[in-house]
Amino acid sequence: MNDPGQSEQPNRDIVECAIVEVLEIARRHGIAPADFVRLLDSGMRMSDFLTAMDLTDAGQTIDWDAVN
Repeated sequence: MNDPGQSEQPNRDIVECAIVEVLEIARRHGIAPADFVRLLDSGMRMSDFLTAMDLTDAGQTIDWDAVN
């Protein structure tokens, strides 16, 4: 049993697959990996990014200038 104050390390394979998948989603939307990292560095949360990508898949647009 783990100590409640001790966090488990995520499964490395799952994390790597998730990163590759998110970068592929970004690439399909014309976002280079470096630009994606800049979005995250600017404070965009991963969940917000994925939600925004779902909106563009549905035919809606994103004001990327508002994100930067």
